[in-house]
Amino acid sequence: MAIGWLGSGSAGVALALLCCQGSLQSAPLIVEPFTAAPVLRAPAWPGCPGCDLRGADLRGLMLNGIDLREADLRGADLRQSNLEGADLTGANLEGALLQDTRLSNADLSDANLSRANLSGAVMIQALTPGLKLDQTVLVGVDFTGSHLMVGGEVLDGPSPLPLLPPQ
Repeated sequence: MAIGWLGSGSAGVALALLCCQGSLQSAPLIVEPFTAAPVLRAPAWPGCPGCDLRGADLRGLMLNGIDLREADLRGADLRQSNLEGADLTGANLEGALLQDTRLSNADLSDANLSRANLSGAVMIQALTPGLKLDQTVLVGVDFTGSHLMVGGEVLDGPSPLPLLPPQ
């Protein structure tokens, strides 16, 4: 038989083409574009200490090593951005969106992250003295090596109970 040279996997295709040529309809080929992972892009500015970036859309930016000391980033959208090694000393990130953001080796000394969403963020070896985290979402955050202290001052023990009035 002539089909033997096609190989055993191709025999069914060859038979379908030989036997039923008139009944096959060619369907249009649908090509869908390749959707690669989003590429981080760098901003046009190298640093912005003290800048007013309230509510700014900074999603997916390559901000590693950037100087944002004392910057006002309240409500800013920094999701999936790279802030590795950034200087955020004293920055106000209250209510900021920081999901899946990379903050490894960043300086967050005296930064305000109150009511911010840090779900899935990576903060390995970040500097965190004085960091404010009131009502911050911390689900799945990696604080490895960051020496994070939650709760304020370290006390020697619980406060003594008040004296009872004489009866």
